[in-house]
Amino acid sequence: MTHQPQVRQRQHTLETKTMQNQPIFSIRPAQTPASTAESRPSSAPRASDRPILAGWLLALGLLLTGLGGAFLPWVWRAPAALQLTAPGLAEFVKFLPEIRSGQLHIERLYFLLPLFLAMITLPIVAENKSLALPLWLRLLLRLSVVPLALAALSPVWTPAVLTSAEFRLQTALAGLAVGLAIIAPLLKSLPLRLMVIFLIGGQLIALILPLWQFILVRPGLETAYHQPIWPGWGWWVTAAGLILSALGGIALIRPRS
Repeated sequence: MTHQPQVRQRQHTLETKTMQNQPIFSIRPAQTPASTAESRPSSAPRASDRPILAGWLLALGLLLTGLGGAFLPWVWRAPAALQLTAPGLAEFVKFLPEIRSGQLHIERLYFLLPLFLAMITLPIVAENKSLALPLWLRLLLRLSVVPLALAALSPVWTPAVLTSAEFRLQTALAGLAVGLAIIAPLLKSLPLRLMVIFLIGGQLIALILPLWQFILVRPGLETAYHQPIWPGWGWWVTAAGLILSALGGIALIRPRS
């Protein structure tokens, strides 16, 4: 019976030591800025969203290029009768004295390069399955080819003029664009990377060559208008469309980390 108090005293001593070893307060490890940033939802675009945004930029940039290259003034003056779109400029320069006399040689179709590029590539880009554009946008882009192709034709729509040597290429490219708009769904499996590489090369050409021709004919335009001539706001819209679509294409094909 004498050993029971000793056993109880030993148990009490062990319990006291155990309680002394336990901390009174539980301290959590401080969160580092990195762990805090990881716990918060990121507001930046997700990696899966970037191809979608780049595809929209590519398509809408081409549409802007087509609108600027077909309907907006490259030579702007307050009276509407003095404004020249790219197709109008391509026709007007033929009547400049230095062009008619042969003193200056230009390629008037260079003014139409942005329009040609937009109307031919829009339906192919719109239906490419890698971009996954919504149906309504694909239809809009394909339908927009029709007015663009009409703007690329000769001002006179008679069979003799449309098939003449001067306008034959414009007529053929307009027909090609409309045909591509019809059969575009059959071309949806074209390799996106290869298509974008060729497109960016074409955009660079369509940006430089028309501006070069504009610089060549600018003295003749100033003589005809009796005032200084600079590229109108339609040219800047066209250039902006080319640059935006090129940026969208680059974003699509660049390696992702």
